[in-house]
Amino acid sequence: MQMPGLQVLTDRHDPYVVITVLGDVDTTTIAQLQEHVEHARRISPHLLFDLAGMTFMDSAGIRVLLDAYNHARANQGTVAVCSPRPSPRKVMELVGLTGYIPVHDSLTEALTS
Repeated sequence: MQMPGLQVLTDRHDPYVVITVLGDVDTTTIAQLQEHVEHARRISPHLLFDLAGMTFMDSAGIRVLLDAYNHARANQGTVAVCSPRPSPRKVMELVGLTGYIPVHDSLTEALTS
């Protein structure tokens, strides 16, 4: 079910499943994002979150990224983020997530690194 304020798309770019997040990620929209992440994990242990269209992220979004990271580590996978806007990037930096999850400036950079 699509919630207002959030759209999530997935696409395969071997070895990654790219999860494109558009809109706000908060407690009212997090279930939709979690559903897409769980689906993506069944396809590949390598996830790339494209956050160019994410306008807001609270602790619920951080929890999803951290869960994805922990799942990837346990399954010989990887998690990376690309193109975060300043507000979500700052949240990730403040909680120390950027020390664990690589952040790339663009989708192209992430796919070629």
